[in-house]
Amino acid sequence: MHSRHAGTGASVPTEPFSPPDTGRTVPARKGRAFRPLQPILALSCLSVMLCACHKKAPVEEVRPVRSVVVSTVFDTDAEVVTGQVAAHRSINLAFRLPGKVVARAVSAGSIVHAGDVLARLDDTVPQQTLRTAQAEAATAKAALEQAAPLKQRATALLPVEAISRNDYDDAVRRYKTAQDQVQATQAQVRVAQEQLGYTRLVAPEDGIVTDRLVEAGEVVAAGQPVLRMAANDGLDAQFDMPEALAQSHIAAGTTLKVCLDAAPAVCAPAAIYEIAPDTDPQTRTYHTKALLHASRDMMPLGAVVTGHLGLSSGTGIHLPPSALTTQDGSPAVWIVAPDTMRVSQQRVAIARYATDDVVIASGLKAGERVVTAGVQALYPQEKVSLLDEADVRP
Repeated sequence: MHSRHAGTGASVPTEPFSPPDTGRTVPARKGRAFRPLQPILALSCLSVMLCACHKKAPVEEVRPVRSVVVSTVFDTDAEVVTGQVAAHRSINLAFRLPGKVVARAVSAGSIVHAGDVLARLDDTVPQQTLRTAQAEAATAKAALEQAAPLKQRATALLPVEAISRNDYDDAVRRYKTAQDQVQATQAQVRVAQEQLGYTRLVAPEDGIVTDRLVEAGEVVAAGQPVLRMAANDGLDAQFDMPEALAQSHIAAGTTLKVCLDAAPAVCAPAAIYEIAPDTDPQTRTYHTKALLHASRDMMPLGAVVTGHLGLSSGTGIHLPPSALTTQDGSPAVWIVAPDTMRVSQQRVAIARYATDDVVIASGLKAGERVVTAGVQALYPQEKVSLLDEADVRP
């Protein structure tokens, strides 16, 4: 290259410019090729992959559950009904004739014996009737005593014809009339005595008075109940059986266990001996009586009792209600596989429900392990652990 000096117009040759050597690499100028980026990208991907390989794989969650190994047992369907203790034979005591009650010697709860006087009526009229009958009987007896010798005399005079046949017949007729009159008046005396005796209400046998129905001073009719007495020949447990139970499960001779409602540990056996042929018009239940083998000291009259009927209904599997779930609207349970400890749903058929028990009719086999708690949080093939380890190793 040449340089031109000012004013001369002559050109002066010049040397090409070289940058000083500083030891640094001078970047390529425009027009030169760049180094390839593929190795750099490959190294970056490799670094990311190596970092990913060092992360841990997620651990499968194991859910703890409670379970039970089911077994088939003989299912006894126990029906419980409520009733009360009553006298096996209750007697309504009443006067045989009308009158005014002047005295009552007993109250409810009184223990009586045969022959005890329980109440009395006003006996003024019966006493007068008895005295009248006795007077008539005495008159008839006197007439007979007078007619008897006349008959004997007529019998002795007739063969010698000292009296006529008509006089003889008249003497005999008077004698027989006197005899009949004596018998009639004696019968009237006995009736009057009985009527007087009916003014006293007497206990027919040993027992206990359960209710008084009238008070002293009241006027009663013949046959109107005055007292009610329970005889000492046993106790009854009386129940109002529902229609389904009375018609399909019980009959005369069926035994049941009767327990006091206030003391469930006090129980006694009973045997049904009477079932009403028709239902009560209001409750639509069948009144049932069972002879109770217990004393009044053990089960007092009027006590509330529960009757337990053991009705055999075959075999079944019992589970707690918490073990049930649903599958497509049907009852189901979760079964634990013993080898993998994973759960699966199994449909079941329910035989009956109880307060704290469910009887499975079908769908389970003896020996299968069923989850009894935590069923709502499970999903198919989820792995579980058993909280009740004592049940794992029988």
